[in-house]
Amino acid sequence: MTISFSGLASGLDTSSWVEALVSVKQSKITSLQNDLQNIKTKKSTLTATRSTVSALRTAIEKITDKKFGGTYDLFGKNAAISSNEDIFTATASTSAIKQSYNISVQKLATTTKATSLNSASSIADGSTKLSGLGITAGNLTVYVDGLKQTIGIGANDTVGDLIADFAAIGVDASIDGETGLLSLAAHDEGAAIHIGAGTDTTNFASVTGIAAQDDGSYLSSVALYKANASTVLTSEDSGFNTQITAGTFTIGNAVFTINENTTLNDIINQINNNDDAQVSAYWDDTTGKLTLNSTKEGSSYINIEAGTSNFTDVMGFTETTRDGENNILSQIMYIDAQTLGENAQFTVNGTAMTSTSNTVTSDISRIAGVTLTLKKVSSEDDGDTTLRIEQDSSSLVEAVKNFVSAYNDTIDKIGEVTAKGADLQRETSLTSLMSTLRNYANGRNSSNGGAFGLLSQIGISTMQANSGDNLSTDTNKLEFDEDAFKQALEEDPASLEALLGNETGVLGMMESAIETSLKAVSGYFDVKQSTLDSEITKTESKVKKQQEKVTAYRAQLEKKFSAMETLISQMQQNYSSFLS
Repeated sequence: MTISFSGLASGLDTSSWVEALVSVKQSKITSLQNDLQNIKTKKSTLTATRSTVSALRTAIEKITDKKFGGTYDLFGKNAAISSNEDIFTATASTSAIKQSYNISVQKLATTTKATSLNSASSIADGSTKLSGLGITAGNLTVYVDGLKQTIGIGANDTVGDLIADFAAIGVDASIDGETGLLSLAAHDEGAAIHIGAGTDTTNFASVTGIAAQDDGSYLSSVALYKANASTVLTSEDSGFNTQITAGTFTIGNAVFTINENTTLNDIINQINNNDDAQVSAYWDDTTGKLTLNSTKEGSSYINIEAGTSNFTDVMGFTETTRDGENNILSQIMYIDAQTLGENAQFTVNGTAMTSTSNTVTSDISRIAGVTLTLKKVSSEDDGDTTLRIEQDSSSLVEAVKNFVSAYNDTIDKIGEVTAKGADLQRETSLTSLMSTLRNYANGRNSSNGGAFGLLSQIGISTMQANSGDNLSTDTNKLEFDEDAFKQALEEDPASLEALLGNETGVLGMMESAIETSLKAVSGYFDVKQSTLDSEITKTESKVKKQQEKVTAYRAQLEKKFSAMETLISQMQQNYSSFLS
């Protein structure tokens, strides 16, 4: 901040004089700054216009990119229409032939299931923890001849503890060594027992499925086994019939490894997260068995092989003979442990076919370019079910709508920015581009080789001004008649494609003109932006230099007035001395 004391000696307002003189010079800077802002505004307008034109190019490319084929070819898209999607659905590629087929489904493909032949787990005994059986801690109510007794089950209690607790209240409890079923009976002949009450806080009754029998005793509906999913497989007290060894085994095309810390849950998670295993695994605590469900449909076995571990043998899927060094001498897979899935059976126009999957590709169905998904077996009530292949016009219609919208936006934008007094007035390259686009949109295109030469012949035409309120309609814009477009597409799809999609068609010519304007370095937009950037740089330099001159001028004025005040002050002092 500069602090000045104007005219202390002379009494003159020299500061105002300095500001007035400097303001004359400052007006040149203000003029240059206004020029700079105008140039920057033009650049911003140019950028917005480029964006609008680019959007039109993108909309056109959605239609003209058919030359790249595949998903880019909107003219070649086909729709597969099922008359009953409860029975089957279908998709069609561009190679599908437009016709109809009769489809009937006699059988759906199912998956193979492998389950341990026998329980892999030992039956629970007195040392088995109740928590390992899924039984939670809490209170269990038992009525003996109507007298309420309560058994408290602790978190670390074993089956032996529970049997002792039952005995203490006059109930004999035991687990059958062959079936694994828990039985409860009154110790005293003729006594009546009733198990469970609504106030119980343990899940004992639901886990065991304990139920009253005709003779007044109770019997569990599920067997109680030692092993569970959290068991460490190689542990000596894992609860399996045979101790599992560390090593490898194979399911599907995937090899799995068991180490000293691997639990059954670990292995199940590894199997379920490995696509090469081609199965999902599940351990059933109530049967002590491992189940593998194939993820592939059809009548094929699940590949199960023992490796350096005996896991698949213990689980009841394989039988392996080894030498003293654990080398495999022979191995068989238990076929009886697997329930084979079935192949799908269906007919196409009366011809019987089979598939290992409910997803039927064209090499199986012989319907070119079509994939069927079988959903349900056909019934008499369903009647005839047909598949119809026809051109999918939805994507093309949407693309044409977007083109019309982008075209109108572009015509609006260029007209707005080149109008009298607008930022890009007298930009002939822009107005020329607008005229070119209009000419292509309204003129006849005779080089595409099709029967259609005008966009208006396929439902894309300029808006028509009518009487009354519609006299203000912008006739430079396009409007889209979807019904007329679809009719033209149905009557002569090749000519419509030629008019819109070919390089020499209407949109191809538009795209070429737009590409020229958007071309890097040499295109209109890059050239104009380069010019504006240069003008901005030059004007900013002028503002800076002019500011420096004004700053120097201000300093010069302040120095001169300061010298004047000093001289006047000295003269006043000399005069005062003379008088005295």
